[in-house]
Amino acid sequence: MNAAQFPRIESLRFEGVSFKHENHDPTLQNCDFEFPTGRVVWFKSPEGAGKSTLLQIMAGLLLPDRGAFYMNDKNVIDMSFEEFLPYRLQIGFTFDYGGLINNRSIEDNLLLPLLYHKIVPEGDAHARVRSLVERFEIKKFANERPAHVPGRVRKLAVLLRGLVTHPQVLLLDDPSVGLGEGTQNAFVDVLNEMRAQGHLKHIFISSYDERFMSLMSHDIVHLDGGLLYHQPGEEAAPRAVGQ
Repeated sequence: MNAAQFPRIESLRFEGVSFKHENHDPTLQNCDFEFPTGRVVWFKSPEGAGKSTLLQIMAGLLLPDRGAFYMNDKNVIDMSFEEFLPYRLQIGFTFDYGGLINNRSIEDNLLLPLLYHKIVPEGDAHARVRSLVERFEIKKFANERPAHVPGRVRKLAVLLRGLVTHPQVLLLDDPSVGLGEGTQNAFVDVLNEMRAQGHLKHIFISSYDERFMSLMSHDIVHLDGGLLYHQPGEEAAPRAVGQ
């Protein structure tokens, strides 16, 4: 599937969405919400309120119990797997340390989404992965399996796999956990570059890390009592690229 076949994701909207894990308070309760787009959005909530669940619903990994989730005025819940796939391939997501295939090398894990879905030619896929591996100085771990590399490298691989397809939408769950400040800064630099190039349009982040979030201008969306509330406009702290 080439880039020309991907839809442009312009809007994301909940209508009457409810979701509840068994034996837990509702994460969402009859929630109507138009997500801010073209921005970095920081999801904030009391601990255990369900920010990770919210991201999984936005990724199409969980379906609401009730209501509708619209992308470009198309209800994701009514789509077949084949209908949703072009949208799915434009959503990058990372959840803590999960998602890597244990019996594949770090490099293979990064290549897999590009090659399996034939997003770019094989040579371009290898060049793209090589560029990221070298930029984040993890080349010496590229041929190792996830279980055999340090935790920070495993976390980086999870983050980079979310970026490698050049998605329009990026969903990040606690992206700074396990990374030093220098690596966090470098990761934000890549996000900013991808946004400037036009690949990456909408970023949604669940995090308790105020220092990390201060690196980016962002809106805030609060999840509280099963509803979402938008608080626009916090600017990034001044910082030179690479610092």
